[in-house]
Amino acid sequence: MKRRYCFAKIVLRDAVLEGPPTPSLFRKGEPLRLRRLLEVLEAVAAHRRIRTLLLIVRPVAVGWAQIEEIHRALDRIHSAGKETLCYLEGADNKAYYLASGARRIAMPPSAPLDLVGLRAEMFFFRDLLDRFGVLPELFQVGSYKSAGEMFLRRDLSPAAREMTESILADLHRRFVAKAAERCRRTPEEVERLIDGGPYTARSALDAGLIDELAYEDEIEARLEGEAAALKRFPVAKLAPREGFVRRLVTRRRPSIAYIVAEGIVVHGESRRGPGRQPLLGSSGLAELLRSARENRRVKAVVLRVNTPGGSALASDLIWREVKLTADRKPLIVSLGDVAASGGYYIAAPGGRILANANTLTGSIGVLGGKFSIGKLMDRLEIGTEAVETGRNAGYASIARPFSESAAGIVRAQLEDFYERLFLPKVAEGRGRSVEEIRPCAEGRVWTGSQALKVGLVDEIGGSTEAIETARREAGLEGRRYRLVILTRRRSLRDLISFALSGPPTFERILAWWSPQIRIR
Repeated sequence: MKRRYCFAKIVLRDAVLEGPPTPSLFRKGEPLRLRRLLEVLEAVAAHRRIRTLLLIVRPVAVGWAQIEEIHRALDRIHSAGKETLCYLEGADNKAYYLASGARRIAMPPSAPLDLVGLRAEMFFFRDLLDRFGVLPELFQVGSYKSAGEMFLRRDLSPAAREMTESILADLHRRFVAKAAERCRRTPEEVERLIDGGPYTARSALDAGLIDELAYEDEIEARLEGEAAALKRFPVAKLAPREGFVRRLVTRRRPSIAYIVAEGIVVHGESRRGPGRQPLLGSSGLAELLRSARENRRVKAVVLRVNTPGGSALASDLIWREVKLTADRKPLIVSLGDVAASGGYYIAAPGGRILANANTLTGSIGVLGGKFSIGKLMDRLEIGTEAVETGRNAGYASIARPFSESAAGIVRAQLEDFYERLFLPKVAEGRGRSVEEIRPCAEGRVWTGSQALKVGLVDEIGGSTEAIETARREAGLEGRRYRLVILTRRRSLRDLISFALSGPPTFERILAWWSPQIRIR
């Protein structure tokens, strides 16, 4: 009997995660992880019977850099002579950018297409803090280190505006270029279409932004109909998960360890913070790096970094473990959507650093201080009294501002960390002098493509390219190997409310906002 050709259907919804999902007693199914998605797309490209990929995009949280990796996987499917069709249940700029990686785009007739150009929006809380009697005492090292401006200012500083406009323009160029490539239009024509948005599905069709109006069931019926005669292929059979038997059979193969460093960097154990946001603990990541370093079967390590930074101490402790690992075996760093400040600090000792063109990285600078609520306490008629044995014993207290001497000490500590640790370690990792690194530091955030030009990354690529680089540097080309994704063990605490995670420290408050540029 002749075997029928097939189509594969992949649904993107909720979130595309980098690391392990948040444990839950109530959630059904497991959220999609980026590495898993890329493996399935690679399997689609390689499978002989699959002729078409149907990608269903429902409301999904996916990053600009993640989309680049998905686009490269779709390009490999096209190179294998296969078709791709993306079904959009409504779209904003980011969803349309995602869909533009497919050959054809379909939308239901009622769906909107909010193709209106990119917008970076920042909020400022200085007037609110003044009204409540909260004094932000924040000190920055680096003229572009702008994460604290939301508390200190009422608008963007000239340096922050320059940086934001540069990033937005770089992302916009790629956004327009991808749309122009898909629509077979010039960039200038796409610019005019963007200025004419938003669109209904029908007006988007008339403008050539999408290819057809159809419902999901109609598309599937057409693929399965007489003209195409494709059978739906079970996605679960593509890139099957590694079970006990497979692990047993392949356990002696050389391995590449894949470690995800995701979330706000904090001292101690990795855990979940407010809103179930991941907190990247120095102890937890150090344990994974030591495990990979000491395992004789692990021949190389890929460290996937997706963090806006956080604690300077925690970042330095992680840096040490990354350095020790890189000194013993090939360690390739893959930067995700954001690898800035402490995120770049921990990436610096990597043998090679790969970033996507849309990655936000750099921010080589330091920010520190506290919020003083003495006036707020007076208004609330809350009294405080303390007994001290040293002149600066209460310098960190939120009940009073810094004294002049304490403020000087804090500033000196921040400058010391920047000059004696951050800059020299980046320079060492990049094989350059401190003075060569200084112009691309100063707290400035760069896109991945900009970071390549100034020498902060080695090449443009995602996790797939990083794994291939690790395989090559470990001498595993042409040999079978295992990709081992190392994660920490889950505990009962992970299932309980984030209230057990501790108070919102200064680093968490700042890093909560510190994907500093929110682009829609």
